[in-house]
Amino acid sequence: MFGAASANITPCAYWAHEPSEPPVRINDKGPRNVLIVQNLRDPGTPHRGGELLREKFAKRPRRVSVDGSGHGVYVYGDNASVLNVTTIYLVGSTMPKDAFCRPTNPYGGIPTYGNQRTPR
Repeated sequence: MFGAASANITPCAYWAHEPSEPPVRINDKGPRNVLIVQNLRDPGTPHRGGELLREKFAKRPRRVSVDGSGHGVYVYGDNASVLNVTTIYLVGSTMPKDAFCRPTNPYGGIPTYGNQRTPR
């Protein structure tokens, strides 16, 4: 399913119809409870895309980057740190700080908070 997405070819490119709705504008207006969770090595949605989305939202979102691979971070991933941070947010709506979660080790993932640059 994500093979075509990572090659930037989707069925939509071949549809003969115009979109039924205008594109959604992404900007700094709107709710401030946006959480972006993303793996560093996601073939379907590259990490740089998450960085650009974060910039468009300005001060609205928080971002959790995960030193992991694949398209599923939450539920499908096995990083204890990001699972805990995201579940706490979803259940209690407590916004986490921007964080970088290292790969899970036998003792659990350890998030690094703050304005640290994530590796590329």
